[in-house]
Amino acid sequence: MTTYTAVDGDLPLIGEPPVAGEACGRWDGDPGLVTEGPGTGALPSPLSHFVAQLDELRAGGAPDMNAIGRLLSQLAADDEFFGPLIAGMPPASMGVHWLIKPERGPRLVLVHRPEGVMAYTHSHGCWVGIASVRGAETHQHWNVVRHDSGRAEMSLADERVLRHGDVATLVPPRDVHNHGHVVGTGAAPYSLILLGDNMFVFERQEYDPDDGTWRALAPGDPGIDNRP
Repeated sequence: MTTYTAVDGDLPLIGEPPVAGEACGRWDGDPGLVTEGPGTGALPSPLSHFVAQLDELRAGGAPDMNAIGRLLSQLAADDEFFGPLIAGMPPASMGVHWLIKPERGPRLVLVHRPEGVMAYTHSHGCWVGIASVRGAETHQHWNVVRHDSGRAEMSLADERVLRHGDVATLVPPRDVHNHGHVVGTGAAPYSLILLGDNMFVFERQEYDPDDGTWRALAPGDPGIDNRP
């Protein structure tokens, strides 16, 4: 497993996480396939086990993102569980399958972006983890300086292709990123996205790296789905 974590004041950490001692996009209104699992009720065994372990990792206060990333990667490796879910998501269209979706607290979603589709650049307002279940998920993490004028100084902090077993985690305020598929990197991805909370309760931002601009997203505003 390869992981990297970005937290305030630190550079991304790349490599195996040490042993432990916030879907980005317009997920509530995508024009593609949107389905939901059992919410927080009777979860299937892999998810109930995941939730129990995640609760243990969160019990100490500040989240251990390396440990959370490792846990998410382990879940993503369950081909027996995710195979049927992926089979029900049309490969040529955007697909979103919510697995865990409480009103507040950690949420988990399986997302498919078809070939060549990349999410718009955005922040979350909460910690987030992304793990590839199948295919090649290109993840771009950005350094950003915002100006009141709407201009943004942006530089690419890191870019890598997440494949089966790989995971990326981000913590605000260094959570500006985009992810999806780049033609030529491999098959279009099916990925798990774990949010530390309901991101739509926070004020967030979205960015256009090509124009060097940003705009605020009020709570509840999903923003733009994907890059043109």
